[in-house]
Amino acid sequence: MLILLVGNLFILPLAQFATWGRLLARSILSLIIISGLLAAARFRYVALAAALSLGSLVMGWVDMERPNLYRDLFNDFYSLLFIGVLVVLILQQVLRGGPITPRRVQGSVAIYLLLGLLWAISYEIVELLEPGSFALPFTKGNVSLPQLAYFSFTTLTTLGFGDVLPVRPFARSLVVLEALMGQLFPVVLITRLVTMEIEHHRRPDQ
Repeated sequence: MLILLVGNLFILPLAQFATWGRLLARSILSLIIISGLLAAARFRYVALAAALSLGSLVMGWVDMERPNLYRDLFNDFYSLLFIGVLVVLILQQVLRGGPITPRRVQGSVAIYLLLGLLWAISYEIVELLEPGSFALPFTKGNVSLPQLAYFSFTTLTTLGFGDVLPVRPFARSLVVLEALMGQLFPVVLITRLVTMEIEHHRRPDQ
């Protein structure tokens, strides 16, 4: 899943250029959801996610041929729901008792990348419901998901280049929340993991 998440950073920009790029980006997202549930949940949930992902891909293909606001919103809310569930499931695995292993570290990185994706999709929902919530200086038209994903990760990492701007109040509130998450999440998580490792090494001596 971590490999898919990293690969998604390079594949997602292709979604704004061609139909096959959008389908590929949607396919990668579906694989991320399925692989994440496979790693962190029971098989029956994976089967359900696979069925819903297949349905989402079919709807996505239809939507590319005949764009529709409601299908776009359905796909975004579906992705938002399952990515949110993934974050919770992986966080439970990362923070459960025991030694700090490479898999826990990988899970922590995956959560961080999922958060960036989660906010990108949230931004697209806001843009779909209220066009013009985000703006590209000197560029006309709506901001697309690849551009919002780029904006999301620059906000999460507090780079803030300023080439994508939140214009409407709700969009700005979401951006502030993501910036706070980008600052607080790594600090809190690292502190917790270090504490867990110290407690694990103390137990045999007690």
